[in-house]
Order: sequence, then structure tokens, then C-alpha cells
Amino acid sequence: MTGFFPPVVYGAMLAATIAGQFLGMTVDALALARHVLWVPLAFSVVLEALVGARLGAARVGHPLTSAERARLSVQYTVGLTAVSIPLAGWIAASKATHGRLFAGGDASLHRVAVALGLVLAVAALCTMVRYALMTVFSWRRTS
Repeated sequence: MTGFFPPVVYGAMLAATIAGQFLGMTVDALALARHVLWVPLAFSVVLEALVGARLGAARVGHPLTSAERARLSVQYTVGLTAVSIPLAGWIAASKATHGRLFAGGDASLHRVAVALGLVLAVAALCTMVRYALMTVFSWRRTS
């Protein structure tokens, strides 16, 4: 299979992202009593991988190959990042006062570049972890 997966796969993965965010925030607040970004992010990636592997296989009619899992993970990250970066920029800009985008400093091009680089690095890491988890969730027991 080449190209894109059926749209329902991406939609279900987005629903898994949102569910993972809420589940992660709940676990973070109630069980860990902290408010850190990585817990909801981790729950999201796990649920995205589970849904992507299982629903993707159901929609294409066979367990996803390594190339298909990689393609799905990359396509999902690109789509989510394409929507998230402008939204994050808009939120940050709306909070900016008098040219101050980041707490404790002004909105220098260097700081924006570092923040964007960090976001892209996290997106790349999530893509790789999602792919690895999709591989685990794709395993079938043979008898």
C-alpha cells in the first residue's frame, strides 16, 4: 500500500491523542500529584500507537508492515505538528505583552528558534516511540 491510510485511521488516532491527554492529566494530577507535560504526552503516544496499529490493520486488511507502521507514524506526526505549531504560536502570541513572548525574557529570534527546535525534536522522538509501540501492538500470537 502506498500513500495515505483511510481518514478514519487518522481520526481515531486523534481521538486517542485527546483521550490520552485527559487520561494522562488525570493520572498526573491524582496519582503523581504533579503537573508535568510528559505524562499526558506518554499516555497519548501509547494510545495513538494502539489505535493506529489495530485500526490501521483492520482497514488495510492485514497486519501493518514495518514500512506501513513507519509511514503511518510519520504522517500522523506531520499532520498533528502542522496543526499544533501554528496553534501554539497563536496562543503564545496572544499572551505576549510588550514584545515579551517568554517569561523572563524578550521574544528574540534565538529563543523562538530554540523552542521550535525543541518541539520538532520531541515530535521526532514521539514518532519513533509510536512506531516502536505500533510494532509491539501489531504482534500476533501464532499457534
